[in-house]
Amino acid sequence: MPESLAPDTPPPELLARIQEFFREMDLFEKPLTLTCQGQKYLASCDARSFAVYRLSPHGHLPPGKPGWPVCLVTAEMAVDETSPPGLEEDEFASGLTLQDWLALIKQTFGKKSGQ
Repeated sequence: MPESLAPDTPPPELLARIQEFFREMDLFEKPLTLTCQGQKYLASCDARSFAVYRLSPHGHLPPGKPGWPVCLVTAEMAVDETSPPGLEEDEFASGLTLQDWLALIKQTFGKKSGQ
């Protein structure tokens, strides 16, 4: 997981560190499906962004619209949709921070020692 991702890290530097993390894990430009708290998510990192989408359980969304973004890092901005204080039932929030997503990706897709 990228070290020292302080909340005040400038977005271009933040994206560069995340991209390096994905390259080191051989996951750059690969779609990753994750399940967290019974919800499915699609995560990916490429030259333009790192994004995590909560997948809609409905199959009628148009192509390119898998659901809604819960975490997005570009060279211009960094946003994670954790639930705001006092709103426990925010259906659009994932409850996970950027650090949480990266830790989950490393735990789920990281190579085991000896491989």
